[in-house]
Amino acid sequence: MAQKRPPPKIVVERDENYKAIIQSGIYGGHRPGFFEWVVYTDEMVADDSLSTVPPDPTKMTIKRTLQFTLIATPFEAKGMASWLTHHIGEYEKTFGKIPTPEDLGKKAKELPSGIIT
Repeated sequence: MAQKRPPPKIVVERDENYKAIIQSGIYGGHRPGFFEWVVYTDEMVADDSLSTVPPDPTKMTIKRTLQFTLIATPFEAKGMASWLTHHIGEYEKTFGKIPTPEDLGKKAKELPSGIIT
């Protein structure tokens, strides 16, 4: 009878460039053999807008920063999709349904003109 080996010890270490990012969006898709996503953040730059009295909203700009590209095999991508679907379900059980962009668009069309939510 073979003795069962204990699992190997796993040492966790952060890369020197490790960072947490609150993403604004993801852009990408699939190609033969892999999926690819570019993760980006958007930041409001209001310096020029706030230099006028009253502030001029037409002078506000958005700075979009490409943070990193994530490349995954189809196997890894399917695993991530399954993981994300599970966690979205758990989140919605706790906090309620997350509206889709389509849901939000329909809601905006139902509002009387001039009302901003």
